[in-house]
Amino acid sequence: MDRQTLGALLMAGALGAGPCLAADTAPDSPGAYIGVFGGTGTAIASSLRQRGAVLLPGPLPPLPIDAQGSTGSGERVSLGGIQAGYEWGRRSIGSTRWGLNPATEIEAFHLGEHTPVGEMPVTPRALGTQYVTFPMTADVLLANAVFTIHTPFSDTILPYVGAGAGLARLSVKGSDSANPSEPGINHFNSDPDASDTAFAMQFKVGLKAKASRRVRLFAEYRHLSIEATRYTFGSTDYPGLHLPTRTWDVGLGRQNYNLFVAGLQYRF
Repeated sequence: MDRQTLGALLMAGALGAGPCLAADTAPDSPGAYIGVFGGTGTAIASSLRQRGAVLLPGPLPPLPIDAQGSTGSGERVSLGGIQAGYEWGRRSIGSTRWGLNPATEIEAFHLGEHTPVGEMPVTPRALGTQYVTFPMTADVLLANAVFTIHTPFSDTILPYVGAGAGLARLSVKGSDSANPSEPGINHFNSDPDASDTAFAMQFKVGLKAKASRRVRLFAEYRHLSIEATRYTFGSTDYPGLHLPTRTWDVGLGRQNYNLFVAGLQYRF
C-alpha cells in the first residue's frame, strides 16, 4: 500500500469517527440519568392539637378534652433517597453565553426518625398541660422540574434550581401523651401508632460538578413542606388508675424542613 492510499484511508476513518466521538463526549447532550443522595437537616416548629373525651362514671356526660400548642423547632433529621430523570440539551439565552438545561425527574426519599415534642395547655385549663412525644418517619415521592444554568464562568461547576410536588406518608410509632399531674400515664397507651398521607412540595437550589463524562456530583439546599396531617391514637386504658377515654384525635400542622443534601448522578 503506497503512502497516498494510506493517507486517504486514515483521513476517511477520521472523518467517519469524528461525528461519533463528538456525540459521545458532548457535555450538554440530552439523556437520562439516575442518582443517589443523602443528607441532614432540621424540622421547623408546627402546630399540634389533641382532642378526645374522658368517660366519667354514672350519668355524667363525657368530659371533652382539647389541648392545643406547638412542637419545638430544630429537631435533627436525616434522609436518603434515589432519583431518575431526563435532561434535555442546552437552550441558549439570547445571544449570550448563558444557557439552561431543563430536566424532569422522579425521586423517592426517606426521612429518618425524629421526635417532635408538643407542649399543649389543656381545656379545661384546670387539667394542666399535655406533652405529646411524636417519634415519626416519612417516605416522600416527588416529581421535580430542574433547570441547570450555564454561565460564562465555568463549564464544569454549574448551578441549578428545582421545584417539585408529590405525596408524603408519615408514620408515628410509640407516641406518648403525658401530663405532669398524672405521672406514669401514657394517654395513647392502647394504640400509640398511627399514620397519614399528605401533599408535599419542595424547592431546591444547588451546584453540580462534572466529575467525568457520565458522572455528576452535586450539593444542594432543599426546603420541604408537608401539608397538615391527622392521626387517631388508642384510648387511655389503665383500669383502676385512670378513667377510660375515647380514642384521641391528633392534628399536626404543616411540617417544614430545611435540608442539606449531597449526591451523585450517572448519565446514560
